[in-house]
Amino acid sequence: MKKDYFHSCLQDRLQYAQEFARDYTIYLKSVEFTKKTEKEFYKNNKILFIFNKILNLPTNTLKLIKVYKSRFILRKCLNEINVIKKELKNYEMD
Repeated sequence: MKKDYFHSCLQDRLQYAQEFARDYTIYLKSVEFTKKTEKEFYKNNKILFIFNKILNLPTNTLKLIKVYKSRFILRKCLNEINVIKKELKNYEMD
């Protein structure tokens, strides 16, 4: 009984982790798209680009930290997915 319940919990957790990883992947792709858009916008006006970066330095720093944190969380989630899959395989073999 406990084995079946734990197996079910692992499957639910796997599904949740996969959705979580998908959402973080979409977020990180969105950030990359925003960078490309910004680069294209400031392509012809370097002075405005530099002024904007200096003016928004604290905000840009926080955004950069958020992106690095998101990448770390995504790697951690993908690792969790691998561990759960291995654990589910062990339960299926028993």
